[in-house]
Order: sequence, then structure tokens, then C-alpha cells
Amino acid sequence: MMPLIDRARLLADLDALAAISAPGAPGVTRVAFTPAFDEGRRWLRARFEQAGLRAAVDAGGNLIGRREGDSGLPPILIGSHSDTVFGGGRYDGALGVLAALAVARALRDQPLRHGLWVCDYLAEEATDYGVACVGSQALAGALTTDALALRGPDGRSVAEALRAVGGAPEHLNEARLAPGSFAAALELHIEQGPRLERADARLAAVSGIVGIRRVRLLLTGQPDHAGTTPMDARHDALAAAAAIVLRLEALARATPEAIATVGRIEARPNQGNVVPASVALAAEIRSLQPLLIAQIWGALLEGAQAECAARGVTLAVQALEDAPPALPAPWLFDLVSNVCRRLDPRAIALPSGAGHDTGYLAAIGPTAMIFVPSVGGRSHCPEEHTSPSDLVLGAQALLEAVLAVDAGGTTSTDETE
Repeated sequence: MMPLIDRARLLADLDALAAISAPGAPGVTRVAFTPAFDEGRRWLRARFEQAGLRAAVDAGGNLIGRREGDSGLPPILIGSHSDTVFGGGRYDGALGVLAALAVARALRDQPLRHGLWVCDYLAEEATDYGVACVGSQALAGALTTDALALRGPDGRSVAEALRAVGGAPEHLNEARLAPGSFAAALELHIEQGPRLERADARLAAVSGIVGIRRVRLLLTGQPDHAGTTPMDARHDALAAAAAIVLRLEALARATPEAIATVGRIEARPNQGNVVPASVALAAEIRSLQPLLIAQIWGALLEGAQAECAARGVTLAVQALEDAPPALPAPWLFDLVSNVCRRLDPRAIALPSGAGHDTGYLAAIGPTAMIFVPSVGGRSHCPEEHTSPSDLVLGAQALLEAVLAVDAGGTTSTDETE
């Protein structure tokens, strides 16, 4: 008989973790490297241990609950992230972690050939430090010394923040997973878009994860009196930045297979009567096609240099992240698709426009993702919602995918129906 997810316990866990949030902040705010995140981690670790898992934080800051397999085969990794954006929702990341925990509970007395790792990957969301997917990058050997040196508004470096959550930036090689070291990595996530809902489907197998290039553009001009400095004598960093933002928008609008965003602007001295002296822009480009990312970036850089030169503003570029597009292993995508179709005959395949930890893990082993609907397509906001029945169905799909991988995997629909 197929084991079942404990519906009541999963929903109660989601409620309990959502209640751990920064006081006074909107929605669910459990930003990585903050006290609320630390509290959530302590709560999770206790739940991992209660489920019979050996819980520990690795050198990359990932909280992992481990169970050994009966045949000594490489582990199956399941999980997501417990950190949120500021003013986020209840399910982004949290569902993947708590559904993985629910799977471990459901399979506690079930023999498994493979080990099972329930993972809370560190800092998946882009933080004020300027880097995302810190833990999964560490596992994939992609966390660079430049990224570790980035500093947040609190003055700490990423390395210092990593150490504060129990990681060991000086021993990242101990966290790095070698190719072939895991049998599969599976992640359940809310879609964060409207396509499942529009298709009247409750499950989707993810066909690919977009590549993301994130950069920080640093523009340095000259502060001057806003009332007495002639327009032709100004070195206005913000005017150059505005032109760059609009250029990036135009480039992405002209390329349907790509999207681009400037989501953060820091202007100094940020006073109404002073010509802006410096601006830092956080820009990103996303596409399933790496060539398009490179083309848009090249065109943006050329335009940015021209806009700055025209105003006597200097430009520096700081690379933050360059994650290539990630495709699921074909056999694992077939397996997950079969599971989803068995549980939901309307199940579809969808690409992910959002980045995920799975994108980094795909570079070192077979990975796949499962989506459940987001009501109204809303995410990264307090209104984020997924129906309880879809939450539980997604967790059940994750459980059945784990069992199919553990049994040796299947590649045809007939074998799973």
C-alpha cells in the first residue's frame, strides 16, 4: 500500500513556520541571516530530529536531516529553503522543506535502498548581500571568494554571515558534493505564476529552470548644488542610471524569450537639492537560452558605457551571479511527469521563470521539480496562497517520486499506471 502524507500535520507545520516572522514586518518575513531566520532554523532542526533524522548544518550553511539507506546507495535529496523575501508569503520555499519533512515522516518505517536527505538550503532568496542560493552554490562548488566577500548593510560579509548560521566558509570543500554523490535531487515548490491555474491543473513537472545573470552596476558622478549647477556642467549618476534602466527594459521587451529587471537602486546622497553623486543598480537577466542572456548583457553594457560617458560618469561592474539554465535529467523528468499525471490527469509540464536551488544542483547530478498552483499567480507577497488540498497533493507527488527513484526509476507511463 502506498504511504500517505499526514495532511493535518503538514498543514500545522506550515502554520507554525509561518508564525515565525520578523516582528512588525509585513506578511511572512524570515530573511536569511536575521534573528527570525535563525529562530525558524532552530524550529526546523528540532522537527527534523523528532522525525528520526540526523540533523546538522554543513560548511555551506545548509540544514540537512539525514537518514541512511539499507543498501548504502547514494542519497535522494529533497527539500527547498526556509528563508523568505521581506514581506513574503507562507509557502515559497517553506512548502518544499516541510513537504520533504512530511515525506521523511511517512517513510520512517519504510525500507529504502537509498539514503534520504531532507534539506533546507541556505539563503535561496537574493538578500541585501547581493547573492542568492548561497547553500546550493556551496554544494555545487559554485560559491566564489568574491561572493563570500560581499557585504550587507550591517557591514558583515557573506562569509561572516555564513559563519554566524553555523557554516564554515574556510571549509567549503567539505560541503561540496561530487558528481554522482546523490541519486536524485527533488524539489516541490509553488509555481509563483498563473499558468497551472489557467490550465485547471494541480501539478506540473518542471521542464527547465531559467538561467540568471545578476550584476551590480556602480555609477560614480559628482555631487553639486541642484539649483546653481548648469545642466551642461553636471555629472548626474542618477540620470545615467535612469537611461540604463530604460535600456534594459527595452532590450527585454524586444526579446520575448527573456526577461530583465532592475529591482534595487541606491542613490547617494539621496537628497532633493543635490545632484546625485553615485548610484548602485542591481540588475538581472533571465532566460532558458544562455545566448540571449549574453546578447542582452552585451547590449546593455555597451549602452551603459555610452550613457555614462555622455555625462562624465564612471561605470564599474560587479558580477553577483551567473547561473546557467538548468534542465532536468530526462529519465527523472519522465518519472516525475508520470507521478504527476497519475495523481492529476490534467498535470502539465512548465518551465520555471524563477531561479531555484535545484538549478545549481543540476550541474552535479540528476534533478527535477514539481509545481503546485499559486492562486492568482501571486507570490513574494503576503497574499501568496495555495489551497490546502494542492499543498498535500504536491507533497504526495514528492513522496511517490522518492519511492519511484528508490525502486530504480521508471521511464514509461505504462510502468507507473
